[in-house]
Amino acid sequence: MSCYFFGIYISMPAIHQYGCSVSLGEEANTCYGRIAADHYGYDFVQHSESSASNPWIALHFCETQDQIKSDDVVLFGWSHPSRNSWYNIHQQCWEHLNYIQQKNKGAALTQSVVDYVTNQHCEYLEDVHTWYPKQTVTDRCRLYNIKHMHINCVPYMVDLLLEDKDQYIADHLHPNDAGHNYIFHLIKNNLAAIIQQ
Repeated sequence: MSCYFFGIYISMPAIHQYGCSVSLGEEANTCYGRIAADHYGYDFVQHSESSASNPWIALHFCETQDQIKSDDVVLFGWSHPSRNSWYNIHQQCWEHLNYIQQKNKGAALTQSVVDYVTNQHCEYLEDVHTWYPKQTVTDRCRLYNIKHMHINCVPYMVDLLLEDKDQYIADHLHPNDAGHNYIFHLIKNNLAAIIQQ
């Protein structure tokens, strides 16, 4: 953790986490990224948003990449490829598919969601939302020598935790604290290898 040492501010490396509600730690007191940061003595920077789509995760990384220092590590917690995001010009912010559907019914972008679900969502688009955001951030991380790790949170990681739902899953299908500890357990060895590069 960052601290003062004899009056000099010492900045520690940070783990930056990008993703959706799973990476955010919705319905938990912590998240796997914070657990990892605490384990390695790193600072933690949360960039995730509830209901975020994979294209938005990649875009948000590109928009905030200047916050990442050379010894930092980035965790990309990928969301379900069916999700999409839209920019709301009236509120000057991004809104995501599930947020509009479940928490913001009647929003200015409700018609965009209906159009997307009715006329655009298909297997091809899910495939595109699976590979191109990952490829975008991978290429950018390689170009700028940023240590990073991909974690397929939704549906893969959530499906894995659902195998022991009572132990790892909270009420609305998000990982609970035990679930986030288990995710960290699953990524720990690969993450350690990335940190030691």
